[in-house]
Amino acid sequence: MIFKGKDFRGTLILRRDTAGNVRADGQTHAELGYSVGQAFVKSSPRPTQDARQFEPSDPSTEGVWATWHWDGRQLVLQNDRFGFFPVYYAELPDGFAVSTSALELLRAGASRQLDDAAIAVFLRLGNYIGDDTPFAAVRVLPPGTTLRWSDGKLSLTSTCSELPRERSSLTRQQAVDSYGKVFQSVVEDMLPDPADRMCVPLSAGRDSRHIVYALARAGRLPQMVLTAESPPPRPSTDAKVAAEITAEMGLPHQVIRQSSDRFADEIEKDLLTCFCADEHAQMLPVARWLQQSNVDVSWDGIAGDIFSCGVYNDSRMLDQFRQGQLGELSEWLLDAEGYMPGYLTPEALKRWNRDLAIQHLSKELGRYADLPNPAAPFFFYNRVRRELALSPYCILNQSTHILAPYLSHRVFDLLINLPFEFFGGRQFHSEAIDQFYPELPQKPYHSTTSGNVNERYSRIWRFANRFGRMALSGSEADSCIQRRFLLPRLAKGMFQRAYGTETPVLFSRVLVMLHLEQTLRLPTFDSLS
Repeated sequence: MIFKGKDFRGTLILRRDTAGNVRADGQTHAELGYSVGQAFVKSSPRPTQDARQFEPSDPSTEGVWATWHWDGRQLVLQNDRFGFFPVYYAELPDGFAVSTSALELLRAGASRQLDDAAIAVFLRLGNYIGDDTPFAAVRVLPPGTTLRWSDGKLSLTSTCSELPRERSSLTRQQAVDSYGKVFQSVVEDMLPDPADRMCVPLSAGRDSRHIVYALARAGRLPQMVLTAESPPPRPSTDAKVAAEITAEMGLPHQVIRQSSDRFADEIEKDLLTCFCADEHAQMLPVARWLQQSNVDVSWDGIAGDIFSCGVYNDSRMLDQFRQGQLGELSEWLLDAEGYMPGYLTPEALKRWNRDLAIQHLSKELGRYADLPNPAAPFFFYNRVRRELALSPYCILNQSTHILAPYLSHRVFDLLINLPFEFFGGRQFHSEAIDQFYPELPQKPYHSTTSGNVNERYSRIWRFANRFGRMALSGSEADSCIQRRFLLPRLAKGMFQRAYGTETPVLFSRVLVMLHLEQTLRLPTFDSLS
């Protein structure tokens, strides 16, 4: 069974006066996310003068969760093994703060200085790595960590088990069979209370379909199946395939249309993700539907493709890992400079230069170089945890608990050290689903990442117009973005439909940086809450 946390958001600010006394503002106790099999804490979290009476959560507890407790003397902050629920922390000039929003920490007084190495990577990779944020003083809690703050002293202790360094002894077919059985068991163990209103997103891919089929086998069908309409230029293959599957299974199916104002969604996405993502704006309409429909629990297929589909596996990448060519691998993983020398000012380009990005990324790659399949855990803890997780755990979970069965310890431990060669052709996961659920619809799997569907002119004009007005609203002398590069291209998008359709993606990181710099100029962030 699952235990749902009582909080979806939270902030605690601890300030010390000149006498050394600490005043707490905000939530002294928070329970975020969900746990499986046991509650977050073993004892009642009542404030007490004796910190020893508070027993923290068991670090081996399954789920996607984070919890903190302040007893008047000591703060204890913990998260689960994989750390997918983002909680940020920062030392303040007069104390300490933790929050589900990095912006709340800046509002509390954390330094607004940018982390140059982290941003250099973000501009070329599209996501932050390790425990980075855009801000040098603000970090995200590492996976499987217990943080303690008391008397002005900070300590972090890792409770995360080491990744296995030996290859699995399973044959490929044994692994496929085990995957089907383990995943079904995991979903059954995670079934929410029968009274909970439950929905499941469904695409044309494997991850969400596996969840729907496991729920069907468990005899617990959702009240609704959702499919988000794909933003152009991608065709809505997801909606078409999902409609066929739900029709055969007799399930109610709702297609969530994209917003008419992509720019507004991008701005809201930046604030919800604390400027840590260059994507996910398309999930805002889904989040609004979940709120308006009073959905208690939804499921998410996050991390499914990493371990069971080999989506990031590449023989060249594996060779560079094994040969210790981490600089060369970083160079390959980072996007080409492309538009960057044009849209960044010379000063910004020098500050966030490519050599700095390569050096910073190489250090993170080095943590995984000796593992049997290093690409999978690297992307799991960086791309999936640091960007993809921001969709379910910053955007979709405004009032809905999001369950992630692929983050089960049993699934992870089964798949993490399978040989690289098992995943050629991306058939491993397909076989696990099709062989385990022969009675359910056997539809082809599709993964559409591009297309040639044109956006409506009204949406293009609204996006380009509002983007251009934002670029003109600030001081050009203080900006990292060059107007003379950006504005003509926005104008081009307004008159060339195909180019305009691509504009939100082409300039997604430009918009994040422009929005970030204008936000940091505000004396307070009160208007952003």
